[in-house]
Amino acid sequence: MARLIRPTWAIRCVQSGCKTLFEVAKLEDGKQQEVVCPNCGEHYVYPITEEDEKNS
Repeated sequence: MARLIRPTWAIRCVQSGCKTLFEVAKLEDGKQQEVVCPNCGEHYVYPITEEDEKNS
């Protein structure tokens, strides 16, 4: 079976006990996705927008 290869980002979980590095699909500009760390289950929204950074 053929496997589709998409552009991906590698992100690291920021939980102090986890720090797992995992891949997420790179989306079109302006789109975000919710991803879950496969090790600890922490939820993230990527990519982070400039507006999200200002609000944090």
